[in-house]
Amino acid sequence: MPFYELTAWPVQALCLVLLAVAVVTAVAVLPRHRSPGPAKYLLQAVAIVLVSLLTLLTVFLKLNAENQWYSSWADLFAGGSTGPVLTTVTGAALPREDDPAPLPHGGFSALQRHPASNPAFGAQVKRRAPDGQWVSFAFTGPSTGITRNVEVWLPPSYLAHPEQGYPVITAFTGYPGSPATYLKSLHYAQTVLDEVRRGRLREPLVVIPDMYPANLDTECVDGSEGKYESYVAVDLVDWIKKNLRTVDSPQGWATTGYSAGGWCATMFSVLHPRQWAASINFAGYFSPDYSPRQHWVRADDPRYDLGAVVARQKPAVDIWFFSGGDDQRPRHSLAAFAPRVGAPTSLTTNVTAFGGHRLDIWRPQMGASLAWLGGISRYFASR
Repeated sequence: MPFYELTAWPVQALCLVLLAVAVVTAVAVLPRHRSPGPAKYLLQAVAIVLVSLLTLLTVFLKLNAENQWYSSWADLFAGGSTGPVLTTVTGAALPREDDPAPLPHGGFSALQRHPASNPAFGAQVKRRAPDGQWVSFAFTGPSTGITRNVEVWLPPSYLAHPEQGYPVITAFTGYPGSPATYLKSLHYAQTVLDEVRRGRLREPLVVIPDMYPANLDTECVDGSEGKYESYVAVDLVDWIKKNLRTVDSPQGWATTGYSAGGWCATMFSVLHPRQWAASINFAGYFSPDYSPRQHWVRADDPRYDLGAVVARQKPAVDIWFFSGGDDQRPRHSLAAFAPRVGAPTSLTTNVTAFGGHRLDIWRPQMGASLAWLGGISRYFASR
């Protein structure tokens, strides 16, 4: 890496030196300047502003180097452009040839048919919601004892068709993060509706559990700080099936996530293929990647080495992966994972020409990921 590049340490060091000089000048030099007139106060004001700007720049450079938001000066000033997307397919992914699968109809309980009567939702459910509606509740897993907030999106037709079942997308956020990112930053419900209206996706239910209590990087695993894999795969799935109208087939269940949530999404589908037959992974990875001083399972725990799992067990799951071309951490993990994928597992990778690790790189590809899901699953297909 060139010494002048955005994430190179000499750039951070130079900014730190300039900050130190500005602080010394503002604190020790200028206050002793005894020349009369407004120039003295103007110089002090300029020094204070310069210290503030250099402080912000130093913090940004440090955090950017750690998180790879912007990988280069070109990426920083690209205005959201990432260049063309290169797509490759490994394994058995084939275009869907069958007609959309019929959705379940009838046989649901009163609780499933009438979500407004569900005590978990209370008065949140609106009778009319032409764009769908988000409802939230705190859920305690019976087997794990873990309590987390959960967001559920009910699609527009959900209340109007109380005898119809729906496919399910289970979504995960990055760390640190919360389900609010899907609601406020990614506008995920609107993206889903856009794909539905284009005829590329059938209306799904979307369920987003909050997986990071008290800033704990759980990595969604069963570890020393709690059984978060079991919380989702056992407790939450059981609640969804009992309280919402869903499809029984794993082809009607998918996961999605970004960054650490991308890891969670693929982990759940690979380890639980009888529940989720597809996953969408935005710049995630394929084995746990803990934050500093947070390691709740061994780094080499064989349960969570997804490359070894797909090579050994060959789960029948379809994985869609996207990354910015300069986002090194997920790309390195992908390079180790991809060669181990083989039928009936499939991996569709999408990598841009350049771009780092941030939402505005991933957001434009959300629709493409949902269109892919509608293309490979009869239950998510609209036509």
